[in-house]
Amino acid sequence: MKKKLLFFLTFLIYYCAGVSAQSRTVSGTVVDANNGMPVPGVAVRETGTAKAVPTDNKGHFSISVSNDATLLFNYIGYEPQQINVSNQDNITVRLQNKDKQLNEVVITAYGNTKKEAFTGTAAVISNEKFKDLQVSTITGVLQGNASGVLAVSSTGQPGESPTIRIRGIGSYNASNDPLILLDGTPYTGDINSINPGDVETVTILKDASSTSIYGSRAANGIIQITTKKGSGKSKFEFSGLTGFSKRAVKEYKTLNASQYYELAWEALRNDAVDNPALLTQFNLPTAEAYATNQVVPRLVYNPFNVAQPVGLDGKLDAGAKLLWNDNWMDEMTHTGIRNDLNMNVSGSDAANTIRYYLSGGYIHDQGILKESDFKRYSGRVKVDATPARWLQLGINSSLAYSNQNYPYQGNGAGSSGIAFARSIAPIYPVYLRNWTNGNYVLDGTGNKIFDYGNNSAEQGVLRPAAENRLFNQGQNPAGTNSINPVTYERLTANGIAYAGLNLFDGLTFRSQYSMDYNQVDNNLFWNPFYGDGTTSGGYSFRGITLLYAQNFSNAFTYDKKLGSIHHINVVAGMEAFKQVSELTSAERSGFTYPSPTQPSYGTTSKAGGTKDIFRLQSYFGRAGYDIADKYHLSLSLRTDGSTRFAKDARWGVFYAAGASWNLDKEKFMENVDFLSQLKLKASYGTSGNQSLTGSFPYLGTYTAGANVGGASGSIINTIANPDLSWETQKQLDMGVEFGVLKDKITGSFVYFDRRSASLLFERPLPGSTGINSISDNVGGVKNYGFEIELNTVNIRRKNLEWRTSFNVTKLKNVITDVAPGTNQKLGGSWYEWYMQEYAGVDPTDGKPTWYMDDAANAGSKITTKKYSEATRYYLGSQLSDYTGGITNFVKYKNFDLTVLASFAIGGNFYNADYGGLMGGMVSLGSNSSTDLLNRWQSASNPGNGMVPKLITTVDNGNYSSTRFLYDQTYMRVRNITLGYRLPEAMLKRASLTNVRIFLDVQNGFTFFGGPKGADPEAGISAQAQNNNTSTSKIFSIGINVGL
Repeated sequence: MKKKLLFFLTFLIYYCAGVSAQSRTVSGTVVDANNGMPVPGVAVRETGTAKAVPTDNKGHFSISVSNDATLLFNYIGYEPQQINVSNQDNITVRLQNKDKQLNEVVITAYGNTKKEAFTGTAAVISNEKFKDLQVSTITGVLQGNASGVLAVSSTGQPGESPTIRIRGIGSYNASNDPLILLDGTPYTGDINSINPGDVETVTILKDASSTSIYGSRAANGIIQITTKKGSGKSKFEFSGLTGFSKRAVKEYKTLNASQYYELAWEALRNDAVDNPALLTQFNLPTAEAYATNQVVPRLVYNPFNVAQPVGLDGKLDAGAKLLWNDNWMDEMTHTGIRNDLNMNVSGSDAANTIRYYLSGGYIHDQGILKESDFKRYSGRVKVDATPARWLQLGINSSLAYSNQNYPYQGNGAGSSGIAFARSIAPIYPVYLRNWTNGNYVLDGTGNKIFDYGNNSAEQGVLRPAAENRLFNQGQNPAGTNSINPVTYERLTANGIAYAGLNLFDGLTFRSQYSMDYNQVDNNLFWNPFYGDGTTSGGYSFRGITLLYAQNFSNAFTYDKKLGSIHHINVVAGMEAFKQVSELTSAERSGFTYPSPTQPSYGTTSKAGGTKDIFRLQSYFGRAGYDIADKYHLSLSLRTDGSTRFAKDARWGVFYAAGASWNLDKEKFMENVDFLSQLKLKASYGTSGNQSLTGSFPYLGTYTAGANVGGASGSIINTIANPDLSWETQKQLDMGVEFGVLKDKITGSFVYFDRRSASLLFERPLPGSTGINSISDNVGGVKNYGFEIELNTVNIRRKNLEWRTSFNVTKLKNVITDVAPGTNQKLGGSWYEWYMQEYAGVDPTDGKPTWYMDDAANAGSKITTKKYSEATRYYLGSQLSDYTGGITNFVKYKNFDLTVLASFAIGGNFYNADYGGLMGGMVSLGSNSSTDLLNRWQSASNPGNGMVPKLITTVDNGNYSSTRFLYDQTYMRVRNITLGYRLPEAMLKRASLTNVRIFLDVQNGFTFFGGPKGADPEAGISAQAQNNNTSTSKIFSIGINVGL
């Protein structure tokens, strides 16, 4: 028994010693790979066990592990890293920031490519940009952050989707919109319905090498949106902000009531000087007496306390005081309130086989125009699973609902609040006034009454009988906007499901199905008593647009390294797309009461509807080959069959080829120390465009209806053209990517040449045909130029970091084939101005003049006072010569500051809004700019030589001409964000991973040399604002929380 006990004890001692010898302690430090700074709070875990410890405030850790352990390092914002410690007892771990890794991988169509192997041209915007800039929409981060990309809105209406263009305008009548890919599948919904908080990266693919595999759908580039995935331990994130919005640019300066009366008097005096018969007609001795006698009767409203406010000298009576002085713009606008809330939960199981991401978002933006409003509710559920090593499954579904109140905007001064407030003379009150004392006239309940300029209640003692306001009688948007609602309700649902198989070494298969459902419900109502609805007894319209799209793709990918230096990647697959769109509308007039607003309550009805079905069948392939990560070749081919073309023209074939050379990996570059990376690249390829309006543009169509007598029938709507075919595009890219001083400076230069031919164009037809146009392939255009991107690390120290990003694009648009029935000039720009050239004022008589060709001297110009005789000239393009942006990021200890500015150099825009304010008293009752004070008054006092003499009888020089054509050069500080992150020790005590408080200003400053009041970001229309709401300046305070 003793021997057995002795043997057992001896065995136990040796066994424990052996176990002790197999476990040991590993210590080390975790640092940021970019700046070498310690990273506290990193989870250090031995794989396959439950052993885990965090790093301390200095990034140190110590963990007991088995002898052959592998450690996994995880921390938010960094890429996970695994290290086999083998016989190491002390290690230094350098975690790579996710931003850096994102820049190393380019998400392309049907797959991902390492940046060093990518032969195309792309711009990558990470989720960190969205956090730094605090944008509420995806498009809000595009302008200024990506070269070659234009993303602007022509209105400041909250929730409005901007126009997005990549490398210019390539089509005339067909779509110029880029293809939106959401997690690799085409997305047909509103891009602003996607919550930016769900986005991991946005990749803009611009050249043929990266877009041609999507054929006709990517003729205008691709915006690839990749949403977040779950991984690791469960995480909860919350972000919220609240703020207010104001105008980003000040309103035009206009005349006050006193100035208006004096200039109206001057215009009437000039009328009598030019036409002495007026003195005889009114039996008055002088032109001055005529003006003094007529100014009040002509303007109707007298806001002063004296019957004759302007004397014979043209000056306001010294005793004249205003009875009212209403500010119409203040009545139409206000300080809007904005709230934005987002939260998400993400993570995975312990084995990382099931990964999940769930989110919810809410935004409410009032905007600056009263009665305008935008609300959006959004949610997303994303689950990825790897139940076996050979199988991947996933679903990604989202739902968004938005409600947009959208008061009418535009040039119709009667209904548009902005146009009305800007254009009405300051002598007219918003509310009814008693003319004897200026007091408000109240209704029976004690409320103020809106002045519509023609109500019978305004007669008698209120103002001279049967006299109405000169400006837009019966209109007052301040009163009608609240009872004439215009709303857009949008419901957007998106679902993606996929399955992936690892078939054998290097070969995978992926099948993906997606569905988009979009419903837009548009309601418009005009009440029967005031405004536009009075002539029809009220009017109601409701239109419901449904768009349902399905996309099904299947693709094989073979990715294999052959030997030590060769690598191939081959993709082959097919894709089927179907889109159904329906519009159902109903309208009625003849309402007894101002509400309810539905069409069913009217007496006169009208209904209509359309339905379109579009299908696209595609087959595609791509092959990539590289040698030793130095030499890279990419080839792609795609064929599309579109139902938009006749059978014989249905199929289009598109191809691309790209190559790159990483010179920095060559032996002859080993001793070039200052160059850390250098790559040459080039690509060439084709694509097509088939996005004309309607699904069957090659067919002749008929419209059903009824004649005046009620008999039904149909008429020709469009003429068939069975030869209609694909619009073709060819694009060449050549560029260089570089890094110097250990990547303290990185950048790229790319030259591009994009040519479009056989444009899809609505060719005009003679009026005798009864048809306006026919769809045809005519015309051509070229967009070419270069893009430069620079990224610099200016300072990187322990507590201080400063980085700068800069991009600029030079774009030239040239017409290569003139489309018939247009004023295009071969070799000119698509958006070239073709108008009369203003020559200023004749100093002798104050009349406006324009240039005309001198018939007697070829190439010379003379002036004329007859607008109809003036020659129209080509006078430069609306497109800016250069566009770009610059971002500065500064971090000091726990503070961070981001400043983003975008700019444009060159190009011209036509300021029709300002032109409308320079009419020179021709339309009495309409307001004018204070620049009228610089008018011509006499030969000895000609003003600034640009503003003609004031008269009321004929147009006074504000016809369309270069007088209102301005240089579009500007810079806008789009975003300033100042943040502060709470110290780690404080977060640790509260069991939080992150708390950041921030202040944010959007569109804070605009530097522009044109008329004050104009917004230079006019959009593609090239007309400043077009009497729409200007861009908003938004001030916000918010918080980001992670746990």
